[in-house]
Amino acid sequence: MPFTTEFDRRTPLRPASGETGTTETDENYDLVSVLYHSLKAADACTQYIVDAEDAGDDELAEFFERARKQHNRLAADARELLARRLNEPAASDDEE
Repeated sequence: MPFTTEFDRRTPLRPASGETGTTETDENYDLVSVLYHSLKAADACTQYIVDAEDAGDDELAEFFERARKQHNRLAADARELLARRLNEPAASDDEE
């Protein structure tokens, strides 16, 4: 029997398929979630950089700067992909 942790049994971050309560697809919902969390992480890294600089830890400040840039790149990619997907014609079976 495989070992499971409390993390494995946690509640999903989004509703089950088809239960978002919107006409948006699960995939677009997921993209919005990645975009949001990437931007939040980049914002948090900004504070971590300040904290590291205040502590005189240049190595850590550089690490958080690289992390901030990666999160911002991921957010930009998600934003671009979401924009392309939202510009596609909607399926005829969407609910209003």
